[in-house]
Amino acid sequence: MMNKVCGGSMSVNKRNDQTLEKSERSGRLRPLKLGMMSMLMITVAGCTVTPTPFTKAELATFAADKSQRAIAATQEPVTQSIDLYEAMARALKYNLDHKLELAEVSLRYAEVKDGEFDMLPDLVGRVNWADRSNDPFSNSLQEDGTVSAGQASTSEDIGSYDADLELSWDILDFGLSYYRAQQTADKFLIAEEQRRSTINRVIEDVRTSYWRAVAAQRLLVQVDRLEKSANRALSSATQQLNRGEGDRLEALRYQREMLETIRRAQELRRDLSVAKNQLAALMNLPQGQTFSVVLPDHHHLKTPITALSSEKMTEMALRNRPEMREIAYRLRINESEEDSSLLSLLPSMRGYLGVNYDSNDLLVNNDWTQWGARVSWDLMNIARYPLRKKVVAGQEALLDARALALTQAIATQVYVSNKRFHSLQKEAKVAKRLHEVSDRIYRQARSEFNSGVSSERELVRENLNAILASLRYDATYAQMQGAFANVYAAVGLDAFDGRLTGNESVEDLAASLRKLWRSRGDK
Repeated sequence: MMNKVCGGSMSVNKRNDQTLEKSERSGRLRPLKLGMMSMLMITVAGCTVTPTPFTKAELATFAADKSQRAIAATQEPVTQSIDLYEAMARALKYNLDHKLELAEVSLRYAEVKDGEFDMLPDLVGRVNWADRSNDPFSNSLQEDGTVSAGQASTSEDIGSYDADLELSWDILDFGLSYYRAQQTADKFLIAEEQRRSTINRVIEDVRTSYWRAVAAQRLLVQVDRLEKSANRALSSATQQLNRGEGDRLEALRYQREMLETIRRAQELRRDLSVAKNQLAALMNLPQGQTFSVVLPDHHHLKTPITALSSEKMTEMALRNRPEMREIAYRLRINESEEDSSLLSLLPSMRGYLGVNYDSNDLLVNNDWTQWGARVSWDLMNIARYPLRKKVVAGQEALLDARALALTQAIATQVYVSNKRFHSLQKEAKVAKRLHEVSDRIYRQARSEFNSGVSSERELVRENLNAILASLRYDATYAQMQGAFANVYAAVGLDAFDGRLTGNESVEDLAASLRKLWRSRGDK
């Protein structure tokens, strides 16, 4: 009976000891748990992102910065009247659309150089540090399942660090990086072609805008004189009507005609006044800056390329147009994608060589050299290959269809641009004759008005007709100049000679452009 009681007492004491031990352990772990929970809450709170819009002050600062930098301080100032070739040179050097394309080209070139490093071996250095609150002692498990009764031991320090420097090279990664580098190089060439397209468009716009600016500078003074004459005649007619002199219906018709003349003069001023603003935008000049353009004589354009047959011009366009070259490069990128898909089916083999160091004092050898090879094979790439092959084939079919559609579009553009240029040449000849005849009639009417034979009404009417005829001639001539540049853009020939670096002076660029375009028939 005593044994049972004692045994029971011993069992109770053992449970009490275990309970006490658990309680002590729980007490020791409670601060740790609280600390971990606090860190978790702080981490979660720190990872919460709230959208923060810019303030009005920040947006104002951003806008002011861009407005100030839109026109660079290093931009060459305008010191004299601008001729056509200087306008073209300034557009090539300072036009922001062209600068955007240059930035795109620079980015793609940097990506090409960056991609070359992907083909090099990896050289990775690592440092690991670890520490703990007590010794990492351990027992051993015997074959019969019991734990060894010997003294616990360890082969690690409480705290230590290790470091290694490993040189490795994956043959599969090298092959894939090679194809990626080729694709990046083709993207650089695509950016170059897009830049060529932008230059051709800018040069075409400059030629048209320049001749419209010439018309504005030549005619705005005449338009102002016409409006003053019409206002003076309108005032005289109104006074005559108020006094009851002459035929009332005829006087009202005369007022209507003068008001119509004033309206047309105001429309002409509105259209002509923005011509220089458009040219200034192409040259990236401040909109408030005043400048003058050289007033050259109109001349007949005869370009050698328009003497070619439409078939020859279309063949030249299909070889040289930036859009066709871009599709050709994209097809080559797609071919590289097909090759890289095949290459990804192979297993990856990485060889490595490294030096290692471990600060653990219990190690016999703290530093050593290690080498070897690792082989891995992602078998999911085999299952994925048919789908990737379909994507590559679909992309090729799309690009081929786009090339065929572009072929027809280019052939049409070549034909239309050539026909439009010749048509505008004929229209310019007729507009020139109309301008000359209208100007002679106006001079005759002015002579008769000064001699008292003709009325002021007739003088104002013929003045308006002369100005309108001159404006139609200038407008038709400006369109012909744009069509002249469009012919060369349609066949894909560059609007400039040589490669632009951005460091050329406006004078040097203008000289190069003058030489090129005069060889094309621009006198």
